[in-house]
Amino acid sequence: MYPGGVRAWAIAACLACAAPASVAKAPVAPPAPAPPRPEDEAKAALRLFATSVREGEWPRAFSLLSSRWRARLNPELLAADWQAAGPVGARALSRVEALLASGARVHAQGRVATLAVGEGRTASLILEDGQWHVDALE
Repeated sequence: MYPGGVRAWAIAACLACAAPASVAKAPVAPPAPAPPRPEDEAKAALRLFATSVREGEWPRAFSLLSSRWRARLNPELLAADWQAAGPVGARALSRVEALLASGARVHAQGRVATLAVGEGRTASLILEDGQWHVDALE
């Protein structure tokens, strides 16, 4: 017989079974999400800019421009320049939108990101204050 009787044996058995269960129920922290890649953030900024221009959301499009363009323009001038560009601007925007929709890769190195949009032409973004801003749609 178990020293201390049946009652001691039952208590020991319960404790032995309870210990592994409490260890198994210990909360496990989920893995930390991977930090966003600069290429993905730049692509998102370019996509938002293209959508803003397409929808005529000039204040939002203006806010996505690089500081050099924001120093020279305002939302109204951006809209007027876009209208004056006519089909050339519309084609450039359509190329960027089509490339983004097809999953084309944005290349980021340091504070500059680019998307090849045609022979010798690129869309360029600059990282300013932790955010990507459109600098060119050439």
